Amino acid sequence: MSLSLLHLPSLQKCSPPISPSLPLPPCFHVPCSARRRPHAIWSTSIACCLPRQQQQSVAVVERNETSPGVLLSERKVVRFGLPSKGRMAADTLDLLKDCQLSVKQVNPRQYVAEIPQLSNLEVWFQRPKDIVRKLLAGDLDLGIVGFDTFSEYGLGNEDLIIVHNALGYGDCRLSLAIPNHGIFEGINSLRQLSKMPQWTAAKPLRVATGFTHLGPKFMKDNGFLNVTFSIADGALEA
Repeated sequence: MSLSLLHLPSLQKCSPPISPSLPLPPCFHVPCSARRRPHAIWSTSIACCLPRQQQQSVAVVERNETSPGVLLSERKVVRFGLPSKGRMAADTLDLLKDCQLSVKQVNPRQYVAEIPQLSNLEVWFQRPKDIVRKLLAGDLDLGIVGFDTFSEYGLGNEDLIIVHNALGYGDCRLSLAIPNHGIFEGINSLRQLSKMPQWTAAKPLRVATGFTHLGPKFMKDNGFLNVTFSIADGALEA
């Protein structure tokens, strides 16, 4: 998992600007002073909309009247979703600080903050999976999440695009773990595991995972025909 900066296609590089009702922060291009993350440079290229003939995705967001938030065309600020807790949250704030962007919370118990250097931007602290969901619903315009979260909760939706796919932190490893004894003794590859005669329609391989979208897709792509999944939420460690 590496962290990625996400936004809706309505913010792709092109012209004209988003709309007079949603002005972008005038200083959205902020060079990082810290050499530790020289690639973390913001650019106005992430803040424009699609040409008129390609705005179907923008229209969908604007017409989503079931969304609990205010429609994009009615808002006056850009909403930026950041992870709310844990190491990812702390590292994200460090990244912004390296870019001379300080996040200010009036009340630590509130989930809305501001970046004084960007007057037309509002920060929302959310769980990473909720950042992706709110991007799709049109409640957020930008977000920083892990690529695994983007892939799992974005569900391949083309209304989400990655602006920057390597912010330089948040790396981890996703593993498929099996016992090293019993019928699994000597199994050292996915191919060997998938070919085990024990897995039948009546008695499939049982997999516990928090990835309800990516998990089944991964197993199918690797030749597993008889698999059942148990949902395991929260942190899972092999």
